[in-house]
Amino acid sequence: MNKEEYLKRKKQASEDFEKEPRRVVCKRCRRTMNSCLCSSIVSIPTKTKFVLLMHPMEAKKEKVGTGRLTHASLPNSEVIMGIDFTNDSRVNELIGDKTKSCYVMYPGKSAINISSEVFEFDYTKKELVVFVIDATWPCAKKMMKLSQNLLELPRLCFDPEVKSRFEIKQQPMEYCLSTIESVHYFLGALEDQGHEQLDGAQESLLGTLKALVDYQIACEEDPNRQTYRRNAFTPVEKRKKSVKWRSRSLFVD
Repeated sequence: MNKEEYLKRKKQASEDFEKEPRRVVCKRCRRTMNSCLCSSIVSIPTKTKFVLLMHPMEAKKEKVGTGRLTHASLPNSEVIMGIDFTNDSRVNELIGDKTKSCYVMYPGKSAINISSEVFEFDYTKKELVVFVIDATWPCAKKMMKLSQNLLELPRLCFDPEVKSRFEIKQQPMEYCLSTIESVHYFLGALEDQGHEQLDGAQESLLGTLKALVDYQIACEEDPNRQTYRRNAFTPVEKRKKSVKWRSRSLFVD
């Protein structure tokens, strides 16, 4: 194919693309209307403010990303996209706000485990702000290492009760959870300590995750649908035999 023919085809392809009807995206859950999950989303008012720090690659995962669904479920939350938040004006505004007390939900030796340790906090004096990194674990580690302002913040963590229910995605290690699961367990721990009064409303987050998983599995099993995910992952049993499995570190201490 010569250059002239290539440019002609490229122009035609561009024109054909413009003629295609654009997919309508739900403004709440950020999924296409035919895969909208808003009917499964329950609004959960919290005293705690959650700030989802979303990796750009995660923002593109409209089909399986759980960060957007978490944000849609929590009125007192916001999403900030980026990788290095050191000079992010909004993040630094929140950290510098004297009416707020900021933490990062991220494991580490110095992290306060609110599942087993007493977390003393007075909501009448300040608002608790929790930064949640919404990314794959390797990307989350990179984001933490680059973001000097996040490294300086105190950390909070929790003990997950069960393995991840995010069946359509293989986690790098057994204790790793999706964003929506992490917030669910975190809110449960806060409620156990008397900081939140949710009456178990956080359980709806798992209901939303189940709706997402069920929908994706149905799509996967539909022979009339095209999918790039079929047989795309290495089984966890095989990955456990890897030399790096026992030595790898996903966290920044």
